[in-house]
Amino acid sequence: MNPFDVLELSPDASPEDIKAAYHRLAKQWHPDRFTGEAKVEAEARFRELAEAFSTLKDPGKRLALVQQMPKAATAAPASPREPEKGADPSQERTPEDWAAMAKEAFEAGRLDQAQALIQYAIRLDETKPQYHAMLATYLEQGGGDLRAAVKALETAVRLAPRDVESHIRLAGHFQALGMAARAQRHLQTAHEIAPNHPKFRQAPPKGGKGAKAPQAPGHKGKAQAAPASPGSLMDQLKDLWGRLTGKG
Repeated sequence: MNPFDVLELSPDASPEDIKAAYHRLAKQWHPDRFTGEAKVEAEARFRELAEAFSTLKDPGKRLALVQQMPKAATAAPASPREPEKGADPSQERTPEDWAAMAKEAFEAGRLDQAQALIQYAIRLDETKPQYHAMLATYLEQGGGDLRAAVKALETAVRLAPRDVESHIRLAGHFQALGMAARAQRHLQTAHEIAPNHPKFRQAPPKGGKGAKAPQAPGHKGKAQAAPASPGSLMDQLKDLWGRLTGKG
């Protein structure tokens, strides 16, 4: 597979040309637009597009490919439809491979590519909660639709109900969307799962640092902490969201 041919590009295509071609063809061949046998073909083409985009967006891989092209041009021509021995390399890749490629693209700052790759990993295996959480992260960092990030995180907690981090992130997003009741519910769930989570830092009690909670009359020994009220949980949420976004 020649990535330039897959994306219908010449070897001197610019990064902007590569990105534009990928988005145009990915939209054209998105499997959700097809049914039956046509959908199978679209899925194969969509997979090729994602792999070609991953190769050409990487400067090192693209350079190696271009350097190999003159050798390919002087080699004996082969039948254009001649199958290679073994399975198609793209089909041998597992969902974990696509997720790892997505993480690599994200760490390199290629957010569009990271989203495309993790979406394909989800298409291959939608039962992995971490894939949905990764998609939410890429959507958040890319300034995408916040509701799409929320949907991805809701899927993550549906698949992994004790995923504290996703509950906390959902609480922050719902707070930003003005859905206080949902925000409080997710924060309470996270607090019930992991009350000692580092992000649940309590503010110092009134009366100064080290002040003790009041004791019941006649009670000796260690004071018991009062249970957190809904109001205090919402105060925690606002403080937490400020820390997470840097706006606090």
